[in-house]
Amino acid sequence: MSFIKPGAMCNIRKRTLRMLGAALLILPTMSFAAEDLLLNEDSLAAKIGKEPNCQLLDGRSAEARRSAPLAFSMRYQKNMAIKKGLVFVVADSDEAALEIARSIPADAERSVFAVQGGADAWKRVQAKTATAVEPTGFVVPKGTCDLGKPSLKFDAKSNKNAGKPALEPINK
Repeated sequence: MSFIKPGAMCNIRKRTLRMLGAALLILPTMSFAAEDLLLNEDSLAAKIGKEPNCQLLDGRSAEARRSAPLAFSMRYQKNMAIKKGLVFVVADSDEAALEIARSIPADAERSVFAVQGGADAWKRVQAKTATAVEPTGFVVPKGTCDLGKPSLKFDAKSNKNAGKPALEPINK
């Protein structure tokens, strides 16, 4: 005696193959999404170059924060207020940084990324991007309350030394 109808076995196989096909299509996109959250140094530098105003969350241990502090970072805590805009997460491991990045609520005005390589990678990228920005010029005032001509002028596009910044005293 058979309790399964002759055509039912074919339907079960079709359904199983459809579910397997859907799973194979969905799984790679889930892994790409995780990889998009973890930025290597080149991707991190590109993001910072486009939007230099960002928030850095430090999810490292207390000892790591004490021994190698990161300038302008905020210690990560669960349920803390996180700004809109670009947010980077540094932790003791890439997995921990990804976990923190995933735990931050999604928002249309917020992009959250984990830094691959942790604090060392963040410092290397900061060192590269800080030297890449060159001032076009600034003026050193003669005194804090004096009005009139400044005592020094910095001009990055000096005619005397093409391409080299020069400090020129105005009042000799």
